[in-house]
Order: sequence, then structure tokens, then C-alpha cells
Amino acid sequence: MEKFIIDGRYGQVLIANGINPSAVLKAAGLPIDTFAHQRLKLTEADYFKMIDSIDSLAENPLLPTKLAATGNIETFSPPIFAAYCSKNGEQFLQRLAHYKALICPVTYQIKQEKKVTTITLVTSDIHEPLPPFFIKGEFAFMVQLLAKATKKVIKPCKITTTFSENDASIQDYFGLSFTLDTSNAITFSNSDLQIPFISENTSILEYLEPELKKRLADLDIDDSYGKRVRNVLVEILPRGEFSIEDVAWALGISKRTLQRKLKGENTNFQQQLNATREMLAKNYLLNTSMTADDIAFLLAYQETNSFLRAFNTWTGMSVQKYREQHN
Repeated sequence: MEKFIIDGRYGQVLIANGINPSAVLKAAGLPIDTFAHQRLKLTEADYFKMIDSIDSLAENPLLPTKLAATGNIETFSPPIFAAYCSKNGEQFLQRLAHYKALICPVTYQIKQEKKVTTITLVTSDIHEPLPPFFIKGEFAFMVQLLAKATKKVIKPCKITTTFSENDASIQDYFGLSFTLDTSNAITFSNSDLQIPFISENTSILEYLEPELKKRLADLDIDDSYGKRVRNVLVEILPRGEFSIEDVAWALGISKRTLQRKLKGENTNFQQQLNATREMLAKNYLLNTSMTADDIAFLLAYQETNSFLRAFNTWTGMSVQKYREQHN
């Protein structure tokens, strides 16, 4: 199975931290244009090959933490952004755990006790231990976003790993020494996780979460090109991008190849564009209070009337009537 991970800007992040993206891809045996794609879609094995390659090229032991501290990393994918818009750390970790399968082939197991909460990293389907580089980066990612969202210094209470970590700079970063154990887990104080997020944004969550839930439901049952087109459109429509050329570029294939793939599935690009717009329009109408003008803008219509006519064609009713009947 393939998993969605961080977008193509990851290559830029590597460059900013002194790592040659081409060298990473060559060492991992991945296509040289991998980072040219708007969204990287890798198998679990390829994902960890990439992580191991970065580790082998890294000279700074703090590189995992530096990657996690990349500016605006919370905007790199809708699942991360949705978690960042939570009301506090507790909700942030729960939401991140819920959508983790859309980001990388690792899940969070969360155990909440009276005073602390522990998050254990668990692989979805792998027989080898998680790379230490990945584990340190994942823990740093949590620490960085919790601090950024609260404007407070938040340090873990405990970290356990399946490997020994003796580097003083890593220990100083986290403010503690790692404990050797049978699992890779990080523990935070519940009082820290209750600090309100300044990044809380319920209006954004209202229209992000329905689509994220749909993606999770589709993850195991549909890996068609039609689905891949719809996934890309969900991300680029709000930017006003909706052409077949835009989607083909994001998927890393030619326009002609995309047309041929869709034809092989008895569909075409216009049908997928219409289906995506209809699905998003219904989600917005049922889960937000956005106006028709706002929805038309998010669906990349130049005129609201064009959206209203299209919606009537899809559903046989007006936007107002649809909202009244389903609320």
C-alpha cells in the first residue's frame, strides 16, 4: 500500500540543512525527480529507505530536530495543519494520531494517565526496527509544534527508545536522557497538553476534516488514478488551480499519460473535476456556514453563478434548498 507523506518541499528543506536531495534519492534507489512532485507518494519500504539515506548523509546529529523545526512545517500537509488548528496539545496529538496514516507509515498509540500522556510509535507493516533518525525527528516534530502552537517551552517528561542515544546535543535538545526500552515512546505532562493553542481555528477544521475522513476511508479501497486526481484537486482547487496540466504535473506524469490512465478506468478528467467539486461543495454546505461566494472561490470558479448552475445540475436543487433539506 502507498501512503501520502510530506510534500515536494521536503527537498528544499534538505537543501537548507546542507543535504543534497539528489544524493538522498540516489542512495535510496528512488526516481531522481521524486522531490519535483507536489506530493510524495511512497511505499513504506521506500519511505524508510529515504529516511536511512538522509541519516547516512547527515553530519550534524541535530539534523532530525532541525528538519522538524523547518519554518511553516505545519502547512506541509492538510492532516498536519488540521492538527495544528486544535484547541490544545491533547486534541492536537489525538487528531495527529487519527490522520497519521495519511502522512507516513507509522501510527501513534496514545495512553492517557492521571498526570501524563504517552505516545508510542508503531509501524503499520514492517519487520525491521524504526530508524533512530526517524524516531528522533518524530519526537522533535511533536515538541516543536507544541511549543509553536502555545508559545511556551514544552519539554517531554520521558523518552524511551529501542536504541541507545548518547549524543549530548540530542539530550540537551529534549532536556533529558533517553531510556533504553522495548518501545519508542515520548511522554508529556497533561498540564502542558492543556495549554490553549494560539493557532486554534475551528472554521478551517470545519471544512478540512470531512475530506480528511473521506481520505482515510478511501485509503484501503481505492488506489485508482481517478482517486489520485481527486486527491490532488482537493489540495490545489483553493489555490485556483484546476486544469489537467496542473494535476498531471502534481502526479509527475504527462497530460497524455493521465488521459490514457483515466480512459482505462472508464472516466475522464472533467468527470473527476466535477465529482471533486460536488463532493467538496456538499461538505462545505453541510459542515460550515460559508456563503455560496466563498464556496465558489474555494472550488476555483471565476463566477459564483457558474458554481450555482453546476450545483443545480449535480443535485437537481439550489444551494439554499440543499442546505435546508440536509441540516
